[in-house]
Amino acid sequence: MEGTVTPNADVPTSSRIARHIAMIAVCMVMFLTFMDMTIVSVAIGSVQSHLHAGVSQLQWVVNGYGLTFASFMLLGGTLGDRLGRKKIMLGGLLLFAAGSLLGALAPNPDVLIGGRVIMGIGAAASEPGSLSIIRHMFPDRRVRARAIGTWAAVSGLALAFGPVIGGVLVALASWRGVFWFNVAAALLIVVLAVRTVPESSSPQTARLDIPGFIAGTMGLGALTFAVILGETDGFHSPLVIGLFLIGVVALIGFVHIERASTSPLLDLAYFKSSRFTGAMIVAFILY
Repeated sequence: MEGTVTPNADVPTSSRIARHIAMIAVCMVMFLTFMDMTIVSVAIGSVQSHLHAGVSQLQWVVNGYGLTFASFMLLGGTLGDRLGRKKIMLGGLLLFAAGSLLGALAPNPDVLIGGRVIMGIGAAASEPGSLSIIRHMFPDRRVRARAIGTWAAVSGLALAFGPVIGGVLVALASWRGVFWFNVAAALLIVVLAVRTVPESSSPQTARLDIPGFIAGTMGLGALTFAVILGETDGFHSPLVIGLFLIGVVALIGFVHIERASTSPLLDLAYFKSSRFTGAMIVAFILY
């Protein structure tokens, strides 16, 4: 996304060391938020034995994170563009750490699920702006291409390494070790990023696209929820079918709202670019 860059006068963003540290921090954001899609799966047995959680509760321990992550990601990216990508990223990381802390201290499954939901909202705020931050840190096209390639590779490794890291943490410190690891990792990233990552934004005077946010969140949330429930209730379940219909209708409404909006959450004109559309299709298939 295009935008203006507002460098922090106290941060040596021009130095190579600072830029390398900033790049590490941004990639760690991607790694941590994507890793948590899979890291908890290996801790489910430990959660069940310690908290006596039922099957439905265990399912939501895993899926509560992904549902909120997917539903609020579009809003997180938009707020970053308007208010400052670094600011929203750091705020999201602190919220992610707070949710992880709640999960680590959870006395019952319901509190643990609440912690996972909070973590998902934090991830949705911190992850979307990471690519835009990289774009502004590396104005040279060739250097930027290598940086983006690294960023993309990290996202794939995170999903694969999640169960491995989770298994080690569960073996060393039970399922709570997974959440303490998240707390420590999120705070470490904040420390690295606060003095090295440059601030950037795309200032806009138009009002936030609230109807688009509602329609987009409802559509993404309903479709994600339908897939989650379909795994247990069956895809022929009336509730699952209803959620799919709500999701499709909401997303159709979202497209109409964005086409008419003067300040859309998602500028549909980007899809006229074959490179942009192709990248989105590849990302959708990959994830």
